[in-house]
Amino acid sequence: MGPTERIIAVFKGKEIDRVQTYCASFEEWTVQQVLSKPFITTKSLFFNPVSRLILDKWGKKISKMVLQPSVDSALMKRLEAAVALGFDSTVLNYEWRLMILDSKKVARVTGSIYDIQHDGHGNVFFYYHGPALASPEAFEAWSDFPNPDDIAHGCYKFYKKAMAQYGEKICIIGDTCTGLHEIILLAVGFEKMLWWIRKKADFIKKLISLGDEISMKTTMAAMDAGIKVVLHADDFSHKTGPILNPKITDELFGDSYARITKAVHDRNGISAIHSCGDNTKLFDYFIKWGFDGGHAFENTSNVDIAYEKKTHGDRFTIIGGMGVDYLLTSRSKPEEVVDGVKHLIRTCAHGGRFILGPVNAHSEEDVSKIKVMIDATKEYGRYPITV
Repeated sequence: MGPTERIIAVFKGKEIDRVQTYCASFEEWTVQQVLSKPFITTKSLFFNPVSRLILDKWGKKISKMVLQPSVDSALMKRLEAAVALGFDSTVLNYEWRLMILDSKKVARVTGSIYDIQHDGHGNVFFYYHGPALASPEAFEAWSDFPNPDDIAHGCYKFYKKAMAQYGEKICIIGDTCTGLHEIILLAVGFEKMLWWIRKKADFIKKLISLGDEISMKTTMAAMDAGIKVVLHADDFSHKTGPILNPKITDELFGDSYARITKAVHDRNGISAIHSCGDNTKLFDYFIKWGFDGGHAFENTSNVDIAYEKKTHGDRFTIIGGMGVDYLLTSRSKPEEVVDGVKHLIRTCAHGGRFILGPVNAHSEEDVSKIKVMIDATKEYGRYPITV
C-alpha cells in the first residue's frame, strides 16, 4: 500500500503493520531546523523602515502579488519538512484568506484582524487582534469577502502541485481553512457571536451559508487535485468544554458539515475534523455529522483520550494525543518522549483507528524530540501491540 492507502485503511478500522504518524504542520522555526534557514529572514523583510513605508502605503494592493506566493511557498516547505522527518501523513493547509492592511496588521478576507509579530527566531507570524465585522452593517461594507470560485481555483492548483511533488511520499491531508464556526467566531468576536446568535440569527445564518459554499467548493477542488483525506479545522472548544451549547452548535453547523462529509464520502474520501480543547460533549455530534475521525485530543485540556477510545474508538479515528507543551520541546528528556509514545500506543492503538502525532504546531518544538517520537512509534507501535 502507498502512504495514502495506509492512512485510509487505519480510518476504516484496519490494523496494518504498525501505528501511523501524523504531522500537525509546523511553524517556521521548526521547518528551518529540518531544512535550512533562509538567507533573508521574514522579520528583516517586514520590520525595516523601507518595508514599513511600502506596506503602509500600498500593502493591500500588493497582497495578492507578494503575500499569497510567499504563504504558498512557506506551506510547501512545511510539507517538505514533514516528508524529510519521515512522517506517514501531514495536514497541508491552503491559506487563501490573508491581505496586508499596513505595516502592523494583516486581515483575513473573511473579516478578522491580526498583528504582525515575530517569533524570536527571525520569522514573522500573525497573532489574532480582533474582529473586523463589528456589526451587520460592517459586513455589508466589507468589500473583501472572497469569491468562492476564485478560491476553489487557487485551491486546486495548490494541491495539484503538492500531490505531484510529494503525493507518493506521504499522505497529504488537505485543510482548506474553512472552519464554519471559527470563521464567524474570529470575524465577529467571541462576545458578539454569542449575542448575535440570539439577536441577529438571520445575519449569523447568512455568514454560515457563505462559509458553507466556500467550504464545499474548496473541499471538492482539493479532491479534484487528488486529495483523498480532508481535514476541517474548526475549534469548537476551549480547555474545559465547548464554546457554545452543543445543541446550538449542532443546530447551526450540523447540516452544513453533514452535507460536506457526505460529498467527501460519495467520492470515496475520508473526512476528519480538527478541534482544539475539550470536545467530550461534541464527539457524538462530530460522528453524527459524518466525520470519520478527529484531531487533536489536546493533552492540556480536560479531554480524556482513554475514555474517548473506549467510547468512540470503534467509529471515530483518534489523531494526535502527543503534547507540544513539554514533551516535544527542548525541556524534555528523550526517554520521557518514548514513555509518552508508549502510553498513547497502549491507550489508543488496540483495534486500530489511531494515528499518533502532535496535538498542534508550536514555534518551540524541538526537532530532535519529534524524531524520537517518530522512531519510538515505529519501534513500539507494531501490531500486535505488546507495550
